[in-house]
Amino acid sequence: MLKTSYVDVMDVLSEKLYASAAQIVDTASKSIPANTFCIALSDEAETKVLNTINRSAVILQEGLVIDHTDSYCHLVTENGPEPLIIDNNLTHPLTRDMDVTPFVGGCSFMGVTIKNADGQIFGSLCAFDDQFYAYQAHDVEMLQSLAAFFENMLELDQTYRLWRAAEEERQKTMEEKTNLLAILSHEIRTPMNAILNMGEMLQATPLTDTQSRYLSLIHSSGTSLITILNQILDYSKLDSGKMEVLREPFSLRGCLFDVTQLFRVEAGRKNVELHEIVPFSVPDLWIGDENKIRQIMINLLSNALKFTEAGEIRIEAYVSSNREASCEPLSEVKLKHSGEQTSITGSDGAYLNFTVTDTGSGIAPDKQSQLFQAFTQLHTANYVNRYGGTGLGLSICKQLVELMGGKLRLESSSSSGTCFAFNLPMALPEAAWGH
Repeated sequence: MLKTSYVDVMDVLSEKLYASAAQIVDTASKSIPANTFCIALSDEAETKVLNTINRSAVILQEGLVIDHTDSYCHLVTENGPEPLIIDNNLTHPLTRDMDVTPFVGGCSFMGVTIKNADGQIFGSLCAFDDQFYAYQAHDVEMLQSLAAFFENMLELDQTYRLWRAAEEERQKTMEEKTNLLAILSHEIRTPMNAILNMGEMLQATPLTDTQSRYLSLIHSSGTSLITILNQILDYSKLDSGKMEVLREPFSLRGCLFDVTQLFRVEAGRKNVELHEIVPFSVPDLWIGDENKIRQIMINLLSNALKFTEAGEIRIEAYVSSNREASCEPLSEVKLKHSGEQTSITGSDGAYLNFTVTDTGSGIAPDKQSQLFQAFTQLHTANYVNRYGGTGLGLSICKQLVELMGGKLRLESSSSSGTCFAFNLPMALPEAAWGH
């Protein structure tokens, strides 16, 4: 017996492919004087009518599902690759005894096969006419051309589906990696912090010189490990697109002062002077992500101090009217007012610029092209073994700067020192400008 049901066509094809299929059927209906046209999807079990156009008599309805062996599509695919033409389905030996024939009604029929990108049968493109239209050679050629076009559309759709599946798998892998790293980071960080805290408590007790050296080694190694964990976790978050940018008021001078204070003891030990320089004309209060700016500055300053054995390190902040400009007087910066906040982004706005300049040994010219690549060590093996690290610091800095809409670059590097510069489009509270 004939088995019928209706399915949601959008579950069978993607939206774009379905629209293209509808256009194909519409083109055929205008080019061939038959009553009904349809695109049918077939497998070993059933045939699904994906799209139909009926001119006057309703021969087939969209969404119809029929047992495959009961369908005319089955006849087409079995007859393929040649087109199947039936002048009268009521008398033709292939169709006269089929259960579906009384359901369709008396008609002439033409069908051609449609294959997918792998060469397997996808289904058929068919025409029915209740007035027993005699199909001509040019009608067959037209239907075959439309079927070939539809096969190309199927290949595009299959490519899209494969790409989407791969992208979903990549996203899933990234999420799993990020979650795993977060768990590992937490599980390692907790006992590591306990070790560091106990070390600080022990340092407050009477110690021999040997014990003090051991504690210092424990503290520096533990701090280094936590830094590496933080960098790997940050890199994973950036890579998976889970890092968010905050917009909150912060003190520019306070931020730079806090960063330099973190390195005062180490710089003093190496006799390296630290300076933070912000012109008096630059406002102190800004709207932005202070934590990310602080993280960038800490990374850059840490690198500078690592490879500077004498001299000084300067952190400077200033305002300019574009990304590449050198310092301009603040009076020349144009401001665009919007509500309670002054936006200073865009080509006619301004950028908050930062530079970190040291008097270290510099970066070799042949290494500078790899500067912001992840897991890349730019210094000699002696330096790497001495200072360690993941090679992620500058890569993370670059990604953080770009996440906030800015640009990080190596301004200069030679045997007498290195200068890194980055800029950020920022928002300036109106009240800060007034003061």
